Amino acid sequence: MPPLTPGRRFLAWLNMLFIDHSVFRFFFNTRHAIADDCYRSSHPMPYQLRAARRAGVRSVLSLRGDELHIGSNVLEIETCREEGLVLAHQPIGSRDPPERHQLLRIKQLFDELPRPLLLHCKSGADRAGLISAMYLLVEKKQPLAVAMRELSLLRHGHVYQAKTGVLDHFLECYGEHQRAHGTEFMDWVENYYDRDAVRASFHSSWWANKLVDGILRRE
Repeated sequence: MPPLTPGRRFLAWLNMLFIDHSVFRFFFNTRHAIADDCYRSSHPMPYQLRAARRAGVRSVLSLRGDELHIGSNVLEIETCREEGLVLAHQPIGSRDPPERHQLLRIKQLFDELPRPLLLHCKSGADRAGLISAMYLLVEKKQPLAVAMRELSLLRHGHVYQAKTGVLDHFLECYGEHQRAHGTEFMDWVENYYDRDAVRASFHSSWWANKLVDGILRRE
């Protein structure tokens, strides 16, 4: 991405605040420590990225795409460049089970990105919760019950009764296999994970979908 002109930067700020709903992130900051070398957040604004850098963060993993029509992405790319933060993108969905290749790529990024690492999606509730849980399972060898706390309504605004609850269900399906066979998470992902079966066995609630999709307008 070429350097931003003042005019393009101004338009990116407008897009970030009012189209990508970042105006709400002036009033709350969902950056939380997952472990001593990893944080999670909503899509950080430039001043939040600078604060993360001052806190020691060295790299950023975005679980959104890198499309340049999204002001949040444009300003994130610019700020990471200015602050010397390594920025990687691996988009995943929040209303469908993750694809195997996405999880394998994220594991590769865990290995490659310098730490401390900040990972984020848009709101910091759903995709960031899933990958935070994955981080605890894979990198910190935490029990599944501990990892699943990252998908929390009270702490992070994740609504498991909505379509976004398919992410909880994905982990629950792993848990069933783990209890029966003792399989490690990445072994399950590579050799046993059946995405279609996870999708088919999940059911959401209409009222929760209306809340998340219609009122909160989550991505």
